[in-house]
Amino acid sequence: MEPSALNNLLSKLPPDISQVVRVIISMQQETISQRDETIRTLEQRIKELEAQLNQNSRNSSRPPSSDGPTKSRTTTQKSKKGRKPGGQPGHKGTTLKMVPSAEAKIEDHYPKACSGCGADLSGQPSLGFDRRQVFDIPPIEIQVTEHRAHRASCSCCGVRTQGLFPAEATNNAVYGPNLRTFASYCMSYQLLPYGRTAELLSDFLGQPISEGTLDNMLSEACCQLDSFSEQIIRRFQQEEVAGFDETGVRAQGQAYAHVASGSAHTYFFLGKRGYATMDEMGILPGFKGIAVHDRYANYFGYDCQHSLCNAHLLRNLQAVIDEHNDYWARQLQELLKNINKAVKRAKAKGKDAFSSSHCAQYRQRYMTWVQQGLKLHPAVNGDGTKGPPKQTKTHNLLMALKEYASEVLRFLYDFRVPFDNNRAERDIRMLKVKMKISGFFHSIETGNRFLRIRAFLSTATKQGYSAFEAMKKLFTAQTEPFVSNLLWGD
Repeated sequence: MEPSALNNLLSKLPPDISQVVRVIISMQQETISQRDETIRTLEQRIKELEAQLNQNSRNSSRPPSSDGPTKSRTTTQKSKKGRKPGGQPGHKGTTLKMVPSAEAKIEDHYPKACSGCGADLSGQPSLGFDRRQVFDIPPIEIQVTEHRAHRASCSCCGVRTQGLFPAEATNNAVYGPNLRTFASYCMSYQLLPYGRTAELLSDFLGQPISEGTLDNMLSEACCQLDSFSEQIIRRFQQEEVAGFDETGVRAQGQAYAHVASGSAHTYFFLGKRGYATMDEMGILPGFKGIAVHDRYANYFGYDCQHSLCNAHLLRNLQAVIDEHNDYWARQLQELLKNINKAVKRAKAKGKDAFSSSHCAQYRQRYMTWVQQGLKLHPAVNGDGTKGPPKQTKTHNLLMALKEYASEVLRFLYDFRVPFDNNRAERDIRMLKVKMKISGFFHSIETGNRFLRIRAFLSTATKQGYSAFEAMKKLFTAQTEPFVSNLLWGD
């Protein structure tokens, strides 16, 4: 009912009754207003919770493994073209090929009896043969080598001299470098926990090895990498572009593993998430290149240039599309993808930069879509209570896209900068696998021991070395020259 009509009705009532009715109506209106405000609050809360439930690897930083078995299958470009998974018609593929007979062990198989009449053929000469090769490994067994250091007496002076034991024979009975390499490789590269590594060695070699012995092997390997940790920090401080990321792990409660990732080098460090750990890691305080990261605020506290990971931003924009179906978000998402394609085409043609006018055009289109988004998602005004009002995630994203436009588009201005921070994310992803398999690190110290070895192996594999061969260097006298070659190319 309109207020004017209600007032007309109330005016026809006696004054005393009219006053009571007006009080009752006012109380009801206040109750209804409070109820409406509660409903709006609950509707907003439901909307936020639904957005959280709808988060997946496409619209957030959650890993694909968290999507679960019911996740929708992403339509790829190949499936749009009607192609089936796997090798396509005309694709040569790779198959196991026979090697020359001189490289193989020969086993001859002669017929014993005639397939026609059954007569004995054991004395008949061969009339030719067909070949088939079976690729297999020999039975795995532990081999014990006894080293004897003999003594001899000099015929001239009579002094008795003893021969030298090899470097690996440090005690009466010890495990050799190959076995220590294999065990350490299983734990630090293939991420097997101590118990499963001990079980593997027992099953394959018939040699029981305690978890304490395995822990000593990792400690020995880590001790060989003191110079690696010192030198790689200096090496990263000379990098022009490096990716940085962090992820939560369990070690004495909640801890964070930090990674610095380059095209040929990797370094990890375990601690807390704040500035203290990042300073202790030792790279960012002296880093003067371009740091690629995911917009974590602490990175901006360091005096270097910054570039934001556009893969994160594409997922953030996808979340906006899923929640609001905003046109500006779709267009901005497509714009970033198209700029990336244009940069790749320019690189393929040997170019190292776009013209300033070309860059300005892209930036103008970028800012146009950001401004349109801000019109749809303006800032929430305060209600007079203490503290600034809470802004929506979409508004915060748009403000970041506006304030950090140069950092978002860094890959457009500087072709050395990658579009995303996937390299650092790939380096650190295996730590999540480690957590799923082993659960936690017993301490920050044991975690950093594992990460030091992991950084060394990651650096070696990035430069084309086998992780197993790199691990073997730690149990020989070749560690220092190998590390120097990895870090400085000597």
